[in-house]
Amino acid sequence: MPSVSILMPVYNAEPYLSEAIQSMLNQTYADFELIILDDCSTDRSAEVVQTFSDARIVYHRNEVNSGLANNLNTGLKLATGKYIARMDGDDISLPHRLQTQVDFLESHPDIDLCSCAMQMFGADNQLWIRDRDPEQVKITMMFYSAVLHASSVFRRDVFEKNNLYYKQETFPAEDYDLWARAAFFCRMVNLPDVMYLYRMHRTQVTSTDPRSAEKCREIQIRYLSKALPVLSEKEIVDFVDGFIAYKISEIAEIKVVKNHYLKIVKANASVLFFDQKLLNVRLNKYFQQQVFTFLQHFRIKKINNLLQYLGALIELRPQLIVKLFVR
Repeated sequence: MPSVSILMPVYNAEPYLSEAIQSMLNQTYADFELIILDDCSTDRSAEVVQTFSDARIVYHRNEVNSGLANNLNTGLKLATGKYIARMDGDDISLPHRLQTQVDFLESHPDIDLCSCAMQMFGADNQLWIRDRDPEQVKITMMFYSAVLHASSVFRRDVFEKNNLYYKQETFPAEDYDLWARAAFFCRMVNLPDVMYLYRMHRTQVTSTDPRSAEKCREIQIRYLSKALPVLSEKEIVDFVDGFIAYKISEIAEIKVVKNHYLKIVKANASVLFFDQKLLNVRLNKYFQQQVFTFLQHFRIKKINNLLQYLGALIELRPQLIVKLFVR
């Protein structure tokens, strides 16, 4: 039985698939099975897989196209390893990736999942880094997916025990939904080392799908409703729409936006799902950035505007006030 089961979902990945497979076969950590999950590709993806003769490759082709989440669930059922690793069919894993992540999990039994930083290439060259502190990961989850999905490695038994699986109805945010549910059972971290190269190209679905924003909003509301049950659904929705996704456009809105985040901090004080100090610092920083962005574009037209402007400055840390005037 292999130590790691790598899930590689594939749908029409012919141009990049060979490079992706080879990057996994080149891993310095060799005790794995590479489960290639072909979701009824109509190109030559199957033929590409057949060019490899490595016994660690397990090729599975669905009878009908099932969608990414269902395809990954098939992989979870086929997996036999202690750990589950993710890998996309158009990306590249650096040779030391699996060794580093497995070693980390073996030496940190209190951590159930670790991802790693990603370097984009192709149409973009951004560097993606997420929080390393498990408590920060939980806080970040209220804003967006706090774990980089394709570079993740997690303990199979923990996910099976807590009935954690992908939900097709949450696509194209199925990873965010899974991690948000996992946050109540697992401790998750993101390693700062770049060990995964994420290819950017025009055929990617999740970067262009118009459903992404609405699916993420639904996940945020579900996550916070479970994390902070002392708040009503309306209070949660007000925070998501009036703080996380809101852009201040008038001076009078500053107090309203601040009250939204203070209500979250107060609610958490009674349940302590989030680290109280870290939560307060994070939300206050986010709030100050909102105020700062607004004041950058504020135009003083009369004395009343000036007084309002000075009142708004009180909300900012000295460093941001200096930054506002020194450009």
